[in-house]
Amino acid sequence: MNNKTRVSVVKCKSYNKISLKEAVSRCVSLLGGFEKFLNSKSKIVIKPNLLLAAAPEKAVTTHPLFIEAVIENIIDITGSSKNIIIADSFGPAVPYNRAGMEKVYSTAGILDIVKRTGCRLNYSTEYECLSNKGGRILKKIEVIKPIVEADVIINLPKFKTHNLTVITGAIKNMFGIVPGFTKVGYHLRFDDFEKFSEMLLDIVFSVKPALNIMDGILGIEGDGPGRSGTPREVGLILASDDPISMDIVMSKIMNIDQRLNPFLEVLKKWNIKSYTDNNIEILGERLSDIIIYDFKLPKSIGQKRLTRSNFLNTYILPFIRSSLNPYMYIDYNKCSLCKTCQDICPQNSISYSNNRIKFNHRTCIRCFCCSEMCPEGAIGIKYSFLGNLIFKRLGMAGKLSKKRKAQDAR
Repeated sequence: MNNKTRVSVVKCKSYNKISLKEAVSRCVSLLGGFEKFLNSKSKIVIKPNLLLAAAPEKAVTTHPLFIEAVIENIIDITGSSKNIIIADSFGPAVPYNRAGMEKVYSTAGILDIVKRTGCRLNYSTEYECLSNKGGRILKKIEVIKPIVEADVIINLPKFKTHNLTVITGAIKNMFGIVPGFTKVGYHLRFDDFEKFSEMLLDIVFSVKPALNIMDGILGIEGDGPGRSGTPREVGLILASDDPISMDIVMSKIMNIDQRLNPFLEVLKKWNIKSYTDNNIEILGERLSDIIIYDFKLPKSIGQKRLTRSNFLNTYILPFIRSSLNPYMYIDYNKCSLCKTCQDICPQNSISYSNNRIKFNHRTCIRCFCCSEMCPEGAIGIKYSFLGNLIFKRLGMAGKLSKKRKAQDAR
């Protein structure tokens, strides 16, 4: 009996509508087709990544033509779009009200999807607090109402890096079911990348989407997931009924040392053994043919590699930790003084004086919300001279060693 989770991967080089629809269909067909996950009576929520009001070419949000291709494939099965609704709760910089929704829908090209397909957009700001008795650290979850009412959730993440969780794919995209500014409270409660990763896994184990289809045609590398990252042509579509397996495969394509995948570290800590290499089957493309060896990773990944050492944690880091912590900086040539960063900072570590944004690095918890949500991509991450020396000169950038590349590509 085959108990492996499955992730399908197909190549797709552009957002051409005809080829895109066919590629999405082919990718999902490797898992059994859309009909395996829904029927004509299903109440379907399409959950894209709509982090902020960004144009599709920025690669911050799920491309509207990708969303449309998924919807058209669903209509081919169900015969109608009347039971399909697109819903997401955006990043905390976007007010979770009708005006905020209209701005994101318009800028991200979502309004055109409704005109062409007849599906609906969510404008409700209601949410419910769901019990999560099986959660390890999150016993209650605030969830936007369309998700609560859905029979089928189809998760449409982007192929992106993330300067807190290293990657942001199917798992992190489900954080968008938490309403509006409530996300800031979650960042404050779970204030390091391991705790934050545990919280995200609690969410996906509790509200698991039926199907995940990743827009990996144009992704983001470097200090994603917002405008501080850099768009990168990837040319792939991924699909799976398991968001965790999808993200593991995505991180392998990015050539990330799997020991630095925070989700895998948490699963290991929780003694969940179902997410090993031997338990994930990749369908379609061969992994060894699609690994991107020069994919740029977040600067913060170097610190995660360094702090894995018990010796360094015990004897060395207490003396040099402040030098190794990343700190936020502003490119004042890009900064428009919109004060978005100040408004969303969960620690109130950002102030404004003398026509400049300033950071209090002592109280900053390195959640990177400011960088993630900056509409101008003006906020980045830096290290001290010592931090740069250790992370760059000593090769702690988080990529696989040559020896492990061959092992993990098998």
